[in-house]
Amino acid sequence: MDSAADTVREDDPKAPLLPLHDPIHRSQSFNSFIRSIFTLKNFFVLLGPLLCAFVCLFVKLNDGSRNMLAVLAWMFTWWMTEAVPMPITSMAPLFLFPLFGIASADDVAHSYMDDVISLVLGSFILALAVEHYNIHRRLALNVSTQSSNTWR
Repeated sequence: MDSAADTVREDDPKAPLLPLHDPIHRSQSFNSFIRSIFTLKNFFVLLGPLLCAFVCLFVKLNDGSRNMLAVLAWMFTWWMTEAVPMPITSMAPLFLFPLFGIASADDVAHSYMDDVISLVLGSFILALAVEHYNIHRRLALNVSTQSSNTWR
């Protein structure tokens, strides 16, 4: 027979999925909103396109070279400041090269999925799986036990 402590009633309040916050006054909320917009990270996110626009407007090269330099400035800024995650920065040429007329989207996508790139990507995924399941330690232990009978 179940006791009253063992049974769970349906009308019991459950813990909320998201944390509850006390209401904040409107002026404090607006000030914190403004402070959250003007952060160094957001500045670096905008610095990439701003440098790109600067290069496009003020550098005197032919169109292809100028556009490539502008995209390079954009990506270099994001890469060095890490304002945007690295995977997103590395995928930026997929939309920036066609946007600036440097290469077509098909050519850029084919470059990303070249046979050698797929091989390297697959080997990295395999290495992560080996590390996750500690296969590298098991392999080292098996090699060391096969090669010697004594432990140090």
